[in-house]
Amino acid sequence: MFSKSSQLFTSLAAVTVLVTGCGGKKPPPEPLPEVCTGTTALDVLPGVYPNAVELSGTDALEVAVLGDATLDARTLDPATASLSDPDGSAPSVSAEKTLREEDVNGDGQVDAVLRFPRPTLVEQGVLHAEVSRLKLDAKTHSGVEVSGCDRAQASDHLLARLPAPTGLYAVGTTTFHWVDTSREEEFSEAKRDKRELMVRVWYPATSQLRAQPAPYFLVRREGIAQMTGGNFDTPARTLDFVHAHAVAEAPLAADARFPVILFSPGAGFSPTFYTSLLEELASHGYVVVATSHTYTTGAVIFPDGRYAPNTEDPGGLFGTPFFDTTVADLRFVLSQVRALDAGDASGRFTGKLDLERIGVFGHSIGGAASTLVCQQEPGVRACSNIDGTFQGSWEKGIGQPFLLVHTQAADDGTHRSFIKDRRARVYEVSVSQSGHLTFSDMPLLLELMRSYNSKVTADTLETGTLAPAERAAAITRAWVLAFADETVKGGGESPLLQGGSGDYPEVTLKVHSR
Repeated sequence: MFSKSSQLFTSLAAVTVLVTGCGGKKPPPEPLPEVCTGTTALDVLPGVYPNAVELSGTDALEVAVLGDATLDARTLDPATASLSDPDGSAPSVSAEKTLREEDVNGDGQVDAVLRFPRPTLVEQGVLHAEVSRLKLDAKTHSGVEVSGCDRAQASDHLLARLPAPTGLYAVGTTTFHWVDTSREEEFSEAKRDKRELMVRVWYPATSQLRAQPAPYFLVRREGIAQMTGGNFDTPARTLDFVHAHAVAEAPLAADARFPVILFSPGAGFSPTFYTSLLEELASHGYVVVATSHTYTTGAVIFPDGRYAPNTEDPGGLFGTPFFDTTVADLRFVLSQVRALDAGDASGRFTGKLDLERIGVFGHSIGGAASTLVCQQEPGVRACSNIDGTFQGSWEKGIGQPFLLVHTQAADDGTHRSFIKDRRARVYEVSVSQSGHLTFSDMPLLLELMRSYNSKVTADTLETGTLAPAERAAAITRAWVLAFADETVKGGGESPLLQGGSGDYPEVTLKVHSR
């Protein structure tokens, strides 16, 4: 029964080697420290996401230094201002000698708009075909140093745009650093280390006028570590050209309480690589809590700058600490979610999480781990395993509704056994032309990655042949959302899950009643 399971995880291990450099190989070196920390917010004008800059223009490029409670932008000295490419070596270019005062972002604070000669920026190499960020340095008239960064790209550069969320809510995103003091870290060489996790949250947000979406990876160094390891060999800037929709630290929408979905990614993959799906869920009223499983799902940078690379090989997972740790991580995160509702230090989530409506979803090993969380946490309302081979004590079955998604070509013995031994309704969704990573953002990123490395193909990434890439994302989002709405949110039977007329001929649905 386990031959197919071993084949699946051997395959996933190969993909993980491609992306992260693990699987028996030395992990990628630690990315260089971030150079775009800054002291204030910056906005390259006209401030239209994603700040596409025409390189052939002869006018000035305008950059706004955004005033706030700590900076009166009117005190900025334009004679000290310069603009540079923080990721390059070109000399910086000085600003024109005057500035314009304007409330650029509509927050009631005066901002300083500086002008830089565009032809000079191009001649000096600050603006170029691969530019992805600009850094401003200046001083106030009293000598206080001011700096900031903003994203900007050449107007003709290839962009990977994630599909817009379809829900009623805008989407916010934030991160948490949680330490499980009850568990020793099994994957660290240091003695007595406790298990530390970074968790990224996508949530329903209040729409903000002129708010610009956060970068795809909130911590850029994590994205660099994912993309420059193994056989990818893509530039550090690669993921700067991926555009998502969530706004960092946006206000939570004002509704009373929101249902919660915990999400666990596949081995070697950051939760960020599922942004399209997780933004979609958040836009429909879910607080999505996605775990980076330290040392097993991509590089992690802790808030104090410490680097935890992906070191653990996902091959041969049965009976290993890799899987057991993933399950324990999710149960710990669930306890932290309950604590967050009781008292969030920021106040954002206090009393806003509906702890009676919680789902646990995951992809690959994350889906297998989610199954055991449902088994061990009866308060969870529903679980989903997206193309993961079941492991552990799954044979005991679970009592909650379950969504099982897999490629149509899959012949996973654990899937058949799970359905046979079910104790609750199982929705089995088979997707033709799909691959193991069809259900992540990888199909949406493939063209961009291939533009830098022709060795990156649908075959090497196992993204399947569904076309266009947006079609793969639409299928994943539609079916996971339908299941969440019916079982976690409790919004009544979903027509899609009852064999309705959804326009998805690639999908075969089988409903296995209890």
